[in-house]
Amino acid sequence: MLNSSKINFMKKTNIFTLTILASAFMVSCGDSKKSEEDEMDKATTEVAKDTTAITVNDETKFKFDFAIANIPSPVGMMNEVSKWGEPYDNKLFNDTKKSNSYSSEFSKSINLGIYNIDLSYAMVNNKGEDVLSYMKTVMTLSESLGLKGAVDQMVGKRSENNLNNKDSLLAILDDIFVRSDSYLRTNERVFTATSVFAGSWIESLYLTSKITESTLNKEVKSKSYTHLWEQRFHLGNLIKVLEDFKGNKDAVQLNDLLSFIHEEISAIRDPKEMDDVKFKSISAKIYALRSYYTGK
Repeated sequence: MLNSSKINFMKKTNIFTLTILASAFMVSCGDSKKSEEDEMDKATTEVAKDTTAITVNDETKFKFDFAIANIPSPVGMMNEVSKWGEPYDNKLFNDTKKSNSYSSEFSKSINLGIYNIDLSYAMVNNKGEDVLSYMKTVMTLSESLGLKGAVDQMVGKRSENNLNNKDSLLAILDDIFVRSDSYLRTNERVFTATSVFAGSWIESLYLTSKITESTLNKEVKSKSYTHLWEQRFHLGNLIKVLEDFKGNKDAVQLNDLLSFIHEEISAIRDPKEMDDVKFKSISAKIYALRSYYTGK
């Protein structure tokens, strides 16, 4: 079971390596300035050696690996949502101007996850201007959290050779997910990574719910309702990781808020029971959670 989980873990889209895909797409966007492209390219190819001592608790690390391996990629979900044919609306995104207001490592981490999803949704919809804007924010937050060194120069070169093939770039990200292990050297970093992923999960569900709320397409509603119902399993795994950080008040609070949503989803025994009323109740809690952490 461990080997299988590890294999699946390696195939998930890496929230840390998303910056490389964004940089590649930014270079291919005709409306961005050359100097800005050069700056972003340089940021992705300069990798400092991480000399942090490895002190991570093996059990905590395994729980993180297992949770990520068994939670569908939020970035992948955004790619799927883009195929639903619903209107693209960047007004739903977290405003990049607010990124400077996130001062603590936790607030930076969770909002990095949120911005990652906004960035990915802009990418899969081929919105070059938004990709550039959110890329800058993601890079700034990543650097402030020490995440840039999680991906080496070779990965950047691989991306450069696949600028015109979005599917190939996504496949590259799937292939190199395990490289984030080079960052997860301490329990503190595992919590940072967990917070980033929690932010991605929150934003993925937020955008999906908002899109579903405005659609008249019954098929889209059905897909979204089923997806939300399935989150009871994946959210449960994320909660188990957070339980290892009982001494961290941010982890405890996040765990409590996620557990509140988890309980309501888990009370639904079958996806067919997810009607408009239940969906509205659960999505309202997701909106409130997202608003709490973005500061809206």
